[in-house]
Amino acid sequence: MGNNLSQHARDRIYLCKKDGERELNLSSCDLKELPKRILKFRKTLTQLNVGKNFLTEFHNSIEKFQLLEGLVADSNELNDVSASLSSLAHLTHLDLSNNLLTNVPNNMSHLTYLNISINSIQSFPNALSLPMLQELLYAHNKVSIFPTPILELRHLRTLDLSGNRLNYLPDEISHLSATLHTLDLSENNFTSFPPPISTLSNLRTLRIGSNNMGTLTPVFTTLTHLETLDFSGCSLTSFDFDLSKLMSLTELSLAHNRIPEFSVQTALSLGTLKKMKQLDLSAAGFNSIPKQIGWLTGLRRINLTQNNLTKVPGELSLLNPSIDILLVPNPLEYPYAEWIKEGIPIFLQNIRPYMKAYAPNCSVSDLQTQLKVNTPNQFTITAVDYAGQARISGGDVFEVKMMLDGQGASQAGETPAGASFLKQIDCIVKDNFKAQKASHLHCIL
Repeated sequence: MGNNLSQHARDRIYLCKKDGERELNLSSCDLKELPKRILKFRKTLTQLNVGKNFLTEFHNSIEKFQLLEGLVADSNELNDVSASLSSLAHLTHLDLSNNLLTNVPNNMSHLTYLNISINSIQSFPNALSLPMLQELLYAHNKVSIFPTPILELRHLRTLDLSGNRLNYLPDEISHLSATLHTLDLSENNFTSFPPPISTLSNLRTLRIGSNNMGTLTPVFTTLTHLETLDFSGCSLTSFDFDLSKLMSLTELSLAHNRIPEFSVQTALSLGTLKKMKQLDLSAAGFNSIPKQIGWLTGLRRINLTQNNLTKVPGELSLLNPSIDILLVPNPLEYPYAEWIKEGIPIFLQNIRPYMKAYAPNCSVSDLQTQLKVNTPNQFTITAVDYAGQARISGGDVFEVKMMLDGQGASQAGETPAGASFLKQIDCIVKDNFKAQKASHLHCIL
């Protein structure tokens, strides 16, 4: 343990003594060894940060800090720490990321958090003794085979395997289904969605972005507890799924894909996810976005930048004016391009008249109980938007289906008497210049 300390380190040690000798931060102090003078804190120190230095080992002196609960030693040059740290009986938090480790720290009975990301660890010991571990960060270690000893960590809640070379998950990952809440598989080599993920029924966060999957299967929609879902950068060309079971979803990212538009099924189900707070559709290839996004009145941030949008649906005006909407750059046509320059509240106010009719709010009246075929029959559709306001501009399309019977029709080529059939009519609402009045449709049956 060295004595050649920078003034920065001396000041930190002095402050530790002054503040009760329980927490010591020696990060970024150009240390090559642990200073001898910190041994005076061996009976009191509970938190030690020696990150961002030049340590190559801890020596046996670290064993003397028997009350140590948290040790941060990221961004050093450590290559083996197991022997010196395993005797720290109270250690619960250990960060050894960005070092030169080739082995997993082991035999720590109380450890709950372990960060060994950005090292050179290729395998785990078969007898992995970390019985209380809840968070394991094992990112960017160039691992190509899933380390099966992880499956024995029966208290594991967070598993980060991002930035490796994995292309499959074992079916046995279901052993973690009772506890695992967060799984990060971003930046690996998956070419399809790993089916075993569907067995992780308690997942809250799933990140699997930056994998060249191209297409997805609907198995992820069975994860009903999901709150965060990240499919960014997955080379997706479509997104056609029923999301209605993901009622807890608060964050969805489809950024950096090639999805021209949502399917009708996806759009309708997306509009039911009332807990959604953040939606990232940036650089995803969208030519249009569905009006149902406006129904997500709890949204706090939506990123639509770098798409092919020329306009946005008027239903976005239903969003909270304090929302953070990122819309530029996009090839917005006039007047959208001018409105966005005036700020989000004004923009949302200006697009409000562009809302379309919302079928559940609309009604039909003046419909006769008996209608004649091939004769004009008038009825009234009261066209109302999602906000409950009567539509006064045209362009809304209604699909009308009416059950007709064939009573009295017995001529050759006609519907037999007593038979029933559906007649489908497409109706388009024309401009209604009498504000707040219903739109009248004349249909030929």
